[in-house]
Amino acid sequence: MKKKVIALVLTACMVPVVSVGSGVDVMAAKGDSGDKITLNWQSYDSYDKYQKVIEAFEKENPDIEINFEEVSDYATKILTEATAGDLPDLINCNTGTTQILANAGALQKFDVDALKADTEYKFDDFWDVAERYCTYDGDWYSLPLDGGNYGWVYNVDMFDKCGIEVPEDGFTWDEFTEACKTLMEHKDELGIEYPTIINDMSSAIDTMYPWITEAGGSYLNDDGSCGWNSDETVTAFEYVKSLVDEGYVPAIEKLGDGYDALITKFNAGQIAMCRVALWNSTYLQDDVNWKAMNAPRANDGTQAEVLFLNGIGISSSCENPEAAEKFIKYLTSEEGLALYLEDNTSPQIAVRQSQADLSVSMFDESHDMKLFNTGLEYAGYIDLTETFADQQTIIGQCFDEIWHNDADIKSTLDGMVDQLNSLLAQ
Repeated sequence: MKKKVIALVLTACMVPVVSVGSGVDVMAAKGDSGDKITLNWQSYDSYDKYQKVIEAFEKENPDIEINFEEVSDYATKILTEATAGDLPDLINCNTGTTQILANAGALQKFDVDALKADTEYKFDDFWDVAERYCTYDGDWYSLPLDGGNYGWVYNVDMFDKCGIEVPEDGFTWDEFTEACKTLMEHKDELGIEYPTIINDMSSAIDTMYPWITEAGGSYLNDDGSCGWNSDETVTAFEYVKSLVDEGYVPAIEKLGDGYDALITKFNAGQIAMCRVALWNSTYLQDDVNWKAMNAPRANDGTQAEVLFLNGIGISSSCENPEAAEKFIKYLTSEEGLALYLEDNTSPQIAVRQSQADLSVSMFDESHDMKLFNTGLEYAGYIDLTETFADQQTIIGQCFDEIWHNDADIKSTLDGMVDQLNSLLAQ
């Protein structure tokens, strides 16, 4: 079973990783370590992203050195090392990877009681949602480090011309529909093609998770079976389809894995609002008068968005777990994360609630980008299990049938759930 689980690491690591770097492989230059403890850290990120934190830690802890290696084909390397039982001491875990490696016995547990008892570490400062990404079977196997979520932006001038006011908490579905209708009525005046576009990304979960959750759908039922064939899930698909049928958004199509295509259209004035990934938000042009807004919410107020959260864990083969935990605690502490966030050229979410402003400090306050961090109160993702990668593939295939082949919504979802339940039962 463990070999099968490990084999899924390669696919799981293809989940979007929120990172920025030089793209150059870097091995931190170290001399003869002498009596020092050397911790090997492999990452899909570049060394310069963490350089200040590493140097600060090593200055405070001269008996420990961090040997950092940026790996261009991270998933393949981790797969090979995990299978051989020869993992590095420190492992970056993107969305879904923590659960797979933990199930395979490749990660060590963190003593959360001890972390909570350390008043200087302030464990409870992490956003509550981090638990979903960093735990497996009730235990913590990684600690939150960074990530990114999705949010919405709108053209202030276009909305003002149409007399549309954006509610502080975001549009309800009815209000969102009405705003789209008003924008279409002023289409020629504004020069837009559509009010917005809904992009069907390669991970279909990212497209529909917010709508399904807002409609009241849950990915897993209380008994552990998949619930994405519920009446609520059907309602979500029918609502999005109604936006297409009314001509408020074009037919759902794949415009790339990121939201650059939407941002390009938004910058060009072809759409009046769009959903944006935080890590792509620097492509929004300042010559457009834009602001962030909270995600649309169901008429009952239920709100959701997609969040990718990356953690860092200690491998089961680490021979110096106390030193490894000491470094990870520093890296994910207020001090360490401040060093990391302050000079980061790509916006990242702040995994600590107290540092929300740091992650979007590169934006002018007029853009209201702080909403991406306060939006973590309602952001999340599907329940992550060790068969996540295969689940993702099945969901994408079935959603494609609905959007691109006009398949019946309910029967397609029923068939999808049958396949997913077979995986969930493993």
